[in-house]
Amino acid sequence: MIVVSAKIPEELKNKTDKYGVKIGKVVRDALEEKIRIIENQILSSKLDEVSDKIGSKIRKEDIVKAVRSSRDER
Repeated sequence: MIVVSAKIPEELKNKTDKYGVKIGKVVRDALEEKIRIIENQILSSKLDEVSDKIGSKIRKEDIVKAVRSSRDER
């Protein structure tokens, strides 16, 4: 693991302490979600490129199902 630091207002830090918010978990979850969204956008773009190249032989939905199935197997 690596350490990432960020400056936040003191009032916000006080509230995280008051409510028991685990800053590290929130940051990790937010970063994972952001990366997932970006990777899905990239994948969608690549799928569009592949779909254009092969024409209507394979539907985009079938490719998406195959990718999701492959991810679920991990």
